[in-house]
Amino acid sequence: MLAKEARKPTNLADCHVTAFQCHPFLQRIAGLAGWVLAATALAAFANDLISFEQTGTYRAIPAGQVWFEIHAASLNLIQAMVQRFFHPLLWDPVIATVLQWPAWSLLGGPAAVLIAIAPVRGT
Repeated sequence: MLAKEARKPTNLADCHVTAFQCHPFLQRIAGLAGWVLAATALAAFANDLISFEQTGTYRAIPAGQVWFEIHAASLNLIQAMVQRFFHPLLWDPVIATVLQWPAWSLLGGPAAVLIAIAPVRGT
């Protein structure tokens, strides 16, 4: 019991180093979101492998295509908001390029980070 209390920051100034230790609820939400993203990334990768098995050529499905097929209106809305409220160049060379990455990699990266900062069960 004392070991747990020793790891907790003593004041709010210590939270800049261990921000998630100050907010265990955020740790749990981050962990849950990480596992959901990991499962989605795994499903996207499995879809790419099944496509490879059927066609004989590997073609990763771009994240933008997946987003467009799921909900095209939200993709168009985000594009309009970024171009209008931030800068048009942010969308075309930056975000459009990222949306061409494989869906599994775009989901897997944040999943790994969120799982890494999630609490370890039993501690």
